[in-house]
Amino acid sequence: MLLDIGVGILTAIGVSEFFSVPLTVSLLFAGIAFALLPDIDFLYHLGTGGSTHNVYRHRELLHYPLLFVPPGAFAAHMIGGAPWAVLFAVTVLAHFVHDSVGIGWGVRWFWPLSRDRYSFLYLYQPRHKKPLPRRLLYVWKDADMAILEERHGDTDWLKNVYGSWHPYAIVELAVFLVAVAILMRVWL
Repeated sequence: MLLDIGVGILTAIGVSEFFSVPLTVSLLFAGIAFALLPDIDFLYHLGTGGSTHNVYRHRELLHYPLLFVPPGAFAAHMIGGAPWAVLFAVTVLAHFVHDSVGIGWGVRWFWPLSRDRYSFLYLYQPRHKKPLPRRLLYVWKDADMAILEERHGDTDWLKNVYGSWHPYAIVELAVFLVAVAILMRVWL
């Protein structure tokens, strides 16, 4: 979440500079909201009986880049023109990249053409489970998700990643702090 907030801040600053528009509070908060928006389905997942133990299932509503980004960017364009459309597209795509590297079982980048989930570069693996082979690209079949989660998942991922000095949590915190520092420099 801190990574998404940091990316939202940095993207709002970048959009402000690129389009020569003022960095307003509304542009800044839109950047943060857009970056967090795909995870609204996580709240829905928890509210309908899901848990943090089967978190890959929360990516069933909004984590479809081909279907989510174009209409969202169009709607953002209707609200605030090209700057808001770019802000939406960049922050949401950054969120999907973030969800494809590290924690979780990836994103369905090509849905509805494919139900496969894609992860790349790095995949968090708990120490107490059999590790997966290292790859640049992981392709997960939808039918295999429950078995993969059972064999290789971490039911305490939230505590084990964000409740400790895990490299992933450190990167998220660093991006957030850099974004806040740059924001303070821009606004002061």
